[in-house]
Amino acid sequence: MKPRKLYIKILLAFLGVLFVTEILILALFISTAGRSFKNHFDEQSLAKLFIFRETVQEKINNEPGLPLEQNSGFKEFLITFSQLFDLKIWVTQSDDSIVFKTFSSRIDLSPIDISKDRHSWGRHSRQTVVRDNIRLYHLSRRHLSYYAVIAIKNMDNPYTLHLYLDNKRVKKPEAIFFIGLLTIGGVIALLVIPLTRLITKRIAQLNESALEFANGNLKCRTNIKGKDEIAKLGKSFNFMADKLEKMIQGNKEMMANLSHELRSPLARIRISKELIRERVESASTTDIDRYADHIDQDIDTLDTLIDQILKLSKMDFQEESDSKEHILLAPFFKEIEKKFGPALSHKNLILKKRFEPQIGLYTDPGCLDTIFSNLLDNAVKYTPEHGHITVTAKNKDADSILFSIANPHPKLSDKELDRLFKPFFRGDSSQAQGSGLGLTIIEKLMKKCNANIVAKSDNKGLAFELEFKIE
Repeated sequence: MKPRKLYIKILLAFLGVLFVTEILILALFISTAGRSFKNHFDEQSLAKLFIFRETVQEKINNEPGLPLEQNSGFKEFLITFSQLFDLKIWVTQSDDSIVFKTFSSRIDLSPIDISKDRHSWGRHSRQTVVRDNIRLYHLSRRHLSYYAVIAIKNMDNPYTLHLYLDNKRVKKPEAIFFIGLLTIGGVIALLVIPLTRLITKRIAQLNESALEFANGNLKCRTNIKGKDEIAKLGKSFNFMADKLEKMIQGNKEMMANLSHELRSPLARIRISKELIRERVESASTTDIDRYADHIDQDIDTLDTLIDQILKLSKMDFQEESDSKEHILLAPFFKEIEKKFGPALSHKNLILKKRFEPQIGLYTDPGCLDTIFSNLLDNAVKYTPEHGHITVTAKNKDADSILFSIANPHPKLSDKELDRLFKPFFRGDSSQAQGSGLGLTIIEKLMKKCNANIVAKSDNKGLAFELEFKIE
């Protein structure tokens, strides 16, 4: 199976981070443990070279009048030491001519820049250690390889003893440590492959679910288990899918109800038109006026219904209003009451108000006006003649205000109370008036105001309780 692009990106990103981490670890090791090892190695090497020099000088001093090239004890010691420690040893005079060497091959002095300074080692001179007339040069960073220069004397003539070790079989700890790091990095990279596949597999599963949902399968949900971020994303997708499914189903139901609601006044208009046509032919102007009034009422019903539908559809897209102000409920509700004065007088309704003094809210006045107007309109429509409507407003606690409006109404069942805020629901259809969208609009506006509305019904009537948070 060809790896997905995200899988490759995650793997390459991890390998890049791993490589940089290993380089930093290696640099830290070289600057701490590697340097400590070098210092320890130098101390031991210089101590051994000091003992070696004293031993060599003792061999020379045992034959004080004998030239070095004729000192058999001196030469045998150097040969034995060279074979024992796999060293190349040679002795030079002050003019750099070789007096004696322990090996038969040609001496390759190309790395040693003797022409400039017989005691420097080209580019590796920065690794030179000097102590007690002994110079120690480190020749390689990868393995144990060094060159030592020791000053000796014979019959007051200066000589130089050269030791050269190039042991490529013994690796320095930095190289071994770096190889170990690479091995560990490779193992970790192999272990990361299943993890990256797991991540990309779950993301691919989420992507497939999203595409299937987009293609119309509203029941599609993803099943990503766990408690990590991807699992939370899967749960968020399922939550979003649930909300969208309910919204789409609700829109379908609303459109079905809307088509039904629009057919009724249209059918009445069509019948009235036919009746008017008949009465025109019979010249009955009284019936014509009555049917024209019916048409006007149906047109008003359609206009109100369309207006409320537009308000309802806009609420899902409008942002929260910033035009908030502090509102005293008693004078604010009194202005709303004036708009319903004719309707109250026509049915001889009594409006009882009980407002606690100076009770107020910090909210959008337009939003609050629509809420109170729809509730009062609903109460006026369903309250029988000579009835009474009760409106109260009080502080529920230090953080909230409780507003309620109650009117006489036959007791509703729990099922009817649950459906009360659904679009186009109007309870007893034989007595229903209006569009059935008023309470739906109120519920949406209450959510925008960060408030709650509850409907309660008993034998005394129907009451709506609105709880507003004090900001």
